[in-house]
Amino acid sequence: MMQLTLPSFDYKTKQVLNKTYILDLVRKKYVLLTPEEWVRQHMLHYLIHYCSYPKGLCCLEKRIYNGMSYYRPDIMVCDKFGVTKMVVECKAHYIKLTDKTLGQMMQYNRQLMVNYLLVTNGITHFCWQWEEDLGCFQAINYIPVYQTCAIAR
Repeated sequence: MMQLTLPSFDYKTKQVLNKTYILDLVRKKYVLLTPEEWVRQHMLHYLIHYCSYPKGLCCLEKRIYNGMSYYRPDIMVCDKFGVTKMVVECKAHYIKLTDKTLGQMMQYNRQLMVNYLLVTNGITHFCWQWEEDLGCFQAINYIPVYQTCAIAR
């Protein structure tokens, strides 16, 4: 798999019918190791081990209904009351992060109303914070630690 700009970590894989599966930290099961999953697992590891996000408050690919259709954000982080505070969209390392990707994030946010949006392809990461006084998201140059993320708004 591709070397990412996120820290490496010890992971477990297994082979089934010539396909590689990786053990998911949150779902506690093996999932097919695709380039996007490689990025998702690295970002999840980073959030949990470097930014102190509680593993139990992270949801992966949870199905959300927006009144017309279903969608599945890659990672959603909640506070201890179950309120979603951040949505993370992970793309494969070879996918360019474009306005279309941000549009996808904004679509998720219409339903969830989160404090932070984060998009990554494992090489490049963009994060936005909701600014209440401005009524819009502003780009920030860091990924917030859980304590900051959980108390916002």
